[in-house]
Amino acid sequence: MENKKTNPKKKQGKSLTKRITGWLHLWLGLVSGIIVLTVTLSGTVFVFCDEIIDLCGGSAKYVQAPANAKKMSPEQLLAQFHQQVPDRKAFYFDTYKEADRTFRVASATKPPKEKNADKAAKPKGRGPRGVFAYHYLDPYTGKVMGSTKSYEFFYVVAHIHAQLLAGKFGKTVVGVASIIFFVQLIGGLILWWPKKWNKTTRTTAFKIKSGTKWRRKNYDFHNVFGFYSLLPAVFITITGLIMAYKVLTDLTQQAFGGVADAHEIAEKYEPKFDPNKKALSYTDFVNKKFSEFPEAKQFRMSIPRNDSATVYHVVAAKFIGLKSLEGGKTMEANKYTGNEINYPKEVQMHEIIEHMNFDLHVGYWGGMFGKIFTFVIGIICTSLPVTGFLIWWGRRNKSTKKGKEINNIHQHRKESHHEQLV
Repeated sequence: MENKKTNPKKKQGKSLTKRITGWLHLWLGLVSGIIVLTVTLSGTVFVFCDEIIDLCGGSAKYVQAPANAKKMSPEQLLAQFHQQVPDRKAFYFDTYKEADRTFRVASATKPPKEKNADKAAKPKGRGPRGVFAYHYLDPYTGKVMGSTKSYEFFYVVAHIHAQLLAGKFGKTVVGVASIIFFVQLIGGLILWWPKKWNKTTRTTAFKIKSGTKWRRKNYDFHNVFGFYSLLPAVFITITGLIMAYKVLTDLTQQAFGGVADAHEIAEKYEPKFDPNKKALSYTDFVNKKFSEFPEAKQFRMSIPRNDSATVYHVVAAKFIGLKSLEGGKTMEANKYTGNEINYPKEVQMHEIIEHMNFDLHVGYWGGMFGKIFTFVIGIICTSLPVTGFLIWWGRRNKSTKKGKEINNIHQHRKESHHEQLV
């Protein structure tokens, strides 16, 4: 009986799962690449907004404190601000315990008033209240020491990140692109996962090979750094989707003890406007909160738009940034008593969950380490659409060149065959 010779096993190609995943990974990436790059880059820039704003403030943040001098009240300083900068309207201020720190005012350009019209025209600029800026005032004289529009810059950056400066339509586009990016991350893991684990595949999967051409390095960068950033990138994407979609926001609130309609419930516990009652002065609020939080070095207070407002948004902490907070507390205070409003537990949890989700999204969860970590992940995520496109473009050109070479060979054979016949 003859022994049948068994042919050696042919090299197996990619599985059906990987082929489908690869196709989706390619075309979803090409469709959403520009949007993902824009969203991730703007989000990465926003991480260090506080440090950049302080840097832009420069020497205007400090003043030479006179001996035995007393700081002017917030009311007096705000009056001085509006007198020196009449085309702007303040909407909150920051004051500091340190004697050499200036008084900071956040303001927006006033909308121009139309002739023969009661209502003001729409304000110019990106913000709903006009172009934002910070002004720094000498707390002893009220003189404006300097200003910066870095606030406006980061306001624009934040709205590029959330809605591409295109309102509801832009928000929808960003939301869809974020979902695609989430799918891309999972698909990337499937494509990255080696068929067999051995020394060679481990080296390829976890290390960038040295001594290779730029195309190979680009492929390794996309593959290896994409894997290392996978989990935090997924986490950042999920927290972003929670903020983008109300249904996810409500589910998160309910899952962690919050409530979806917190603002409607909160209104029931807020004091009613009484024209016969006298509101505490801004100075009273500053002194009260600094005494309640002795470790606080900075105090922020919103300036109500009208006299009928009965709740002031106040913050006392060691440091208060554009959206960050260190060593302190944010609260809603009764304007008549200065006391924090005692909201129900589920309303308080709503605010805690909302702030926590935001902090996790932008890297404020771990101080400077959290910011640096999130910034690095953001840089990698920003690079993924670029490196992915270069991989596709390189393969496309390679296929074109290979096709041309094959055509040239066939043409040469035809010509040689024709010459032999002749």
